[in-house]
Amino acid sequence: MNECSTPAQIKACRALALERNRQLFEEAHALNKAANELLETTPTDFERFEQYRALRKKADAKFEDAIDHLYVLNEDFPPIPAAVQNAVQTRRELETA
Repeated sequence: MNECSTPAQIKACRALALERNRQLFEEAHALNKAANELLETTPTDFERFEQYRALRKKADAKFEDAIDHLYVLNEDFPPIPAAVQNAVQTRRELETA
């Protein structure tokens, strides 16, 4: 996928994908928090507990999505080794000098 991409393009794509991954984790945390608050703020009965379980199920699914997304992200856009980044930066500095 990234054979023809420059290190800068790969880095930009990775940054965008990492931002989306951060959003997925935030959504999962928000669902988890809402589920916990549901139990803490209201008396627990069968219906309330089922609402809690439904929110937890959504949170768990979102966490799984975020983790799967991170695996794919790291396969498609592996971190660029520092040595490669330094070589590219040095080349650019020499070209502009």
